[in-house]
Amino acid sequence: TNGTTPTAASPVYSGPITVSASETLLALAVASGFSNSAIASATYTINLPQAALPAFSPGAGTYTSAQTVTISTTTLSATIYYTTNGTTPTAASPVYSGPITVSSTETVKAMATASGYTSSAVASAAFTINLALPTAATPTFNPLGGTYTSAQSVTISTTTPGATIYYTTNGSTPTAGSAIYSSPISVSTT
Repeated sequence: TNGTTPTAASPVYSGPITVSASETLLALAVASGFSNSAIASATYTINLPQAALPAFSPGAGTYTSAQTVTISTTTLSATIYYTTNGTTPTAASPVYSGPITVSSTETVKAMATASGYTSSAVASAAFTINLALPTAATPTFNPLGGTYTSAQSVTISTTTPGATIYYTTNGSTPTAGSAIYSSPISVSTT
């Protein structure tokens, strides 16, 4: 069954041979008192169905939180191999056994194999995870803005622990390059 010419030292035929993959069978008949036969040859092409392409749930996309991804195939008793680093999965890749957590941007690839089937094509899903960060609390002023008859010592605070407060006094929008609030500001003019 391996393409080599059979001899009297090759395996002896004793019953039907199962051909489960494409191959060429070669046979030689040997009998006492006879010359060896010519070599008989028969090629068998086995067109196995292909395992169904794996599917991802949820599908590829951009998300604002980690995703619990399930991988499935409609081929019964299939084994699914997968990767999370964008490489093509093989039979040496991890075997899918339950939902996987995708908590950072990555590409998940999977293929299915099953007895009596050829391996599926490789399915791929790119997940972009943009974790939504909470917004820092808006700073508050004490005393509040208003009209006063004397200079005011203004404190600025926020309820966000560890926050750095940036401020301006000229009406422009503060940025991370503006002055950092560290102590009360004396406001003596409008």
